[in-house]
Amino acid sequence: MQTADFRRPDGPLIAAMGVLIIAAACAGLGFALFAGTGFDLTTNLLVLAGVLGAVALGLAFLNAWRSPMLTIRPDALVLPTAFGTRTIPLRPGHPAGEFLDPSDRGGSRRPGGPEANRFVHFYTLDARGNLTELAALHHAAPEIPSIRQALQQVAGLTVEPLSPDPTSRRARPDTRHWRLP
Repeated sequence: MQTADFRRPDGPLIAAMGVLIIAAACAGLGFALFAGTGFDLTTNLLVLAGVLGAVALGLAFLNAWRSPMLTIRPDALVLPTAFGTRTIPLRPGHPAGEFLDPSDRGGSRRPGGPEANRFVHFYTLDARGNLTELAALHHAAPEIPSIRQALQQVAGLTVEPLSPDPTSRRARPDTRHWRLP
């Protein structure tokens, strides 16, 4: 079975953040053990909870680096979740779309002009008919043509350009014409 896996473009940065968070948690535990004499039970439990939480966050960053952001198969699209994966089954005529987020809605205080902050979002409908975002990448990311091509060639989907929904206050695509096959 032919599949296409797409890794996160910032994967090494995510992995480095995970390693740094785990190292900081271990250093914090070392400092607490070195500096602390005669801690009471509450302090020990709080230090332990803080270290375990930081290590868990670091491991989550490492897991995010390790797992693909999108897997395209002929029969399904697979998305990562917090504790596993989510599979969206595909049928002939299944809708898929590409939405270039218009940054001209105001309220954005990100540096750079509106063109510098545009993102391409890929959407489809899940088995219940809910709008599901497959991936969101900066419009200059080199993975965008590969995702578009894999959706067409591997999954057999026609990726249509989507326009903004005029009834939504947020930048959302207009998918009222989509129906599940």
